[in-house]
Amino acid sequence: MRFSELELKRIIDKGKNMTTDEEIAFNILNFIHCIHLNKQDFYRESFNSQLFGDIQMTFQKDADSLIGHCLVNIKKDEIVLDYLFTENGFEFLLDIVDV
Repeated sequence: MRFSELELKRIIDKGKNMTTDEEIAFNILNFIHCIHLNKQDFYRESFNSQLFGDIQMTFQKDADSLIGHCLVNIKKDEIVLDYLFTENGFEFLLDIVDV
């Protein structure tokens, strides 16, 4: 999914009616949005952030890397998902890699 403030706003407007996939998308897009708002150099920065709650998320990216990794743990369903993110959006890892 490509990052755009319009997409972020669309998901926010759903409020409590968000699906789990939309909540994950919101959290990743919001993380990317915070990077843009803070005027950080996505390429040069390293990230190691965590989000706690029913859907736990870990955002990791090494400095001088174009791609970061987001590990999502959906506690109630005992599901763990992997996403890759850039400054322009994110993709579900299994959609990119043939395992």
